[in-house]
Amino acid sequence: MMLTTKISRFFYDIFTYLVSPLLILHLIFRSISDQRYTNRIGERFGFYEKENNHDSIWIHAVSYGEVNAAQSLVRSLLEENPGHKIIFTCTTPTGSALINELFDDRVSSVYLPYDLKGPVKRFFKWAKPKIAIIIETEIWPNIYHYCGKRKIPLILASACISDDSMKKYSILFGLFKDSVSQGIVVAAQSDEDAQKFISLGAKQERTFVTGNLKFDTEINLDSSMDVDLFKNEFMGKRFSWTAGSTHDREEIEAIRAHKSIKEKIPNALLILAPRKPERFQVVSKMLDQSGLSYCKWSESKEKKIDSDVLLVDTLGDLLFFYSVSEVTFVGGSLFDIGGHNLIEPAILMKPILTGPKLENVQEIADQFRSNQAIIIVSSHKDLSSSIIELSDDQERCNEMTNNAKQVIEKNKGSKEKILQLIQPHIELH
Repeated sequence: MMLTTKISRFFYDIFTYLVSPLLILHLIFRSISDQRYTNRIGERFGFYEKENNHDSIWIHAVSYGEVNAAQSLVRSLLEENPGHKIIFTCTTPTGSALINELFDDRVSSVYLPYDLKGPVKRFFKWAKPKIAIIIETEIWPNIYHYCGKRKIPLILASACISDDSMKKYSILFGLFKDSVSQGIVVAAQSDEDAQKFISLGAKQERTFVTGNLKFDTEINLDSSMDVDLFKNEFMGKRFSWTAGSTHDREEIEAIRAHKSIKEKIPNALLILAPRKPERFQVVSKMLDQSGLSYCKWSESKEKKIDSDVLLVDTLGDLLFFYSVSEVTFVGGSLFDIGGHNLIEPAILMKPILTGPKLENVQEIADQFRSNQAIIIVSSHKDLSSSIIELSDDQERCNEMTNNAKQVIEKNKGSKEKILQLIQPHIELH
């Protein structure tokens, strides 16, 4: 078994180096729509400008959504370990920007390198982690292998695995489980997730069910604009709905839905917030051809909004717009993305509509659905008819928001359970 693992890792290393030129091409391609991908490229290969002479608590969250989910846990780690350096890594510019916005210089924020042997060795030499905490599930053989080789405790916090990912992870897990299985702690979101990790090779005695960290999300509306002032003065008390975190094709569905909504509610406002910055220009062109009037948030701050649509072409403002609208639609769910954060609009006490493709947030969606806290829509027709119905039924809106709040309250506490698993490892080192 040991020999088989070594051979597998050898071929994995060869494969990763063969594809490494494609990683540069990938960054160049991504930079066409988001120039930030050309920043700090050295970090993606394990070269860091900032010096680090201290052991660290290392936390990794792949992108914006995972960073957001991790923020309450990171705050608690900062409070409980004031003398320790925290390194918080991610892989995307949006995730990096959010880390800097949330924590400024309280943590050291860098990109995690690609899972190439050399860059990973350089990262460990630079970061000097005495514990590794990975949010949700990011499985990289070399990174996990070096945790095991250096005897660094590895915590998978709020860990989950979809059915589609099981086959891929079963291959990857086999590449490092001999070296890391003794030191890996799995804090799984559910019993089902825990059993999946055990079937992959995680030790049963080190696998725990701690719940979903997203239920402990903290929302601070750190906006210079007052919600009531914005609704009354800048929106003119118009009925509004927000389509948030939308992806390709979903903006078209939202625009079509809004045209139907305007037939019943002529002064209705659609607040359209695409998930990724590279879509801002694409969606702007869609709106040019839609027949609806629109304005861009980047050009309309502190101006009265008289258009049919407000295009949110900035990052970090989605929660503010959820808070000022009457109804929310959470995107990434009509087609094959797998859904996005349903907790945030629920905490803000907004009725939630979402599509049927919810694999990324299945546990949360199932609980919301069984408690009549969300409405599932599959097309622009469903979307428009549901919004029109909710606009005239405050009792239903209140029922949905209260049901969602009950689900959240019932599931809180994941952060404290995860901290109980993490803290003893920090104190031992």
